[in-house]
Amino acid sequence: MSSTVLNQALVCASLALASTAVLAKDSQPALSCETAKVERAALRQAPKGTHRVGRHMLEVTTKKGPQRFVDKPPHDEREMDGLHWRYCGFNAQVQAHLIERMDESSYSGDLLLNESGKLLHAGHTVLFSASRNEFLAIKQVAGEDGEEWAIYNLAGNTMWKGYAGTLAKVDGAVVSTFERPQWNKQGELTARSVCASSKVQGVVTLARSPSGEWNWRGHPKCS
Repeated sequence: MSSTVLNQALVCASLALASTAVLAKDSQPALSCETAKVERAALRQAPKGTHRVGRHMLEVTTKKGPQRFVDKPPHDEREMDGLHWRYCGFNAQVQAHLIERMDESSYSGDLLLNESGKLLHAGHTVLFSASRNEFLAIKQVAGEDGEEWAIYNLAGNTMWKGYAGTLAKVDGAVVSTFERPQWNKQGELTARSVCASSKVQGVVTLARSPSGEWNWRGHPKCS
């Protein structure tokens, strides 16, 4: 996929990304590359040993030792091709680092666990549940008008994944988009649903049925 296509996708999703980055006050622990725009500032607050080895090599130290994240060319900052890493921050509550991952297919991130040194696929923003046994990961896929949300456990297994909103069954047009995700006291993921046409809003909840199926409940009626 060309860098131009990805760039256009990111621009189209900028409003959604901005609203997602403003997480509710009680939604901690969380990490986001959307709110950590300057890597130097994030590195100054990182645990000892986390630093830039070179312009295109990042080293992050865990209790199991250092891990290196190496960029792949081309390195033109105006292009989205190649693979590029950026340090976004460390959360002491969950003992995890978030490293932004940008390539021609997506704007995402990986979560590096400090205790085990395990690297988990995540997103540009992660939001842990109260139990800290699972987390929401938010990413932007090139060519898609909207975000992809996924819930992972700490083993790295995908529990649920889907589009952050609803799409029309006939033509695939966006009916509603989800914003401001947070976990409720029951350990369920909730979000604000905003209708694309009328801006009618409501709160939806991702629930799992006894049969194991995941569904969003509480959709507002969009005209």
